[in-house]
Amino acid sequence: MPPADACPNCGQNEWLGNPHIHYLPRLKKRADGSYRVDTYNGVHVKVWRCNNCLYVATFWEPD
Repeated sequence: MPPADACPNCGQNEWLGNPHIHYLPRLKKRADGSYRVDTYNGVHVKVWRCNNCLYVATFWEPD
């Protein structure tokens, strides 16, 4: 489902979406100061692009 709001850049409501939802894992800081990737928790990201001005809008949903 495309965004309900019009594009904040040009005001048009013509959105093109990527049919895939992407997953971005989170990083966890270790006691020694280094980081590791937490593959069990992350963010689902959906990207929409305005068909008129190419503005990119991202929407995310945490796990």
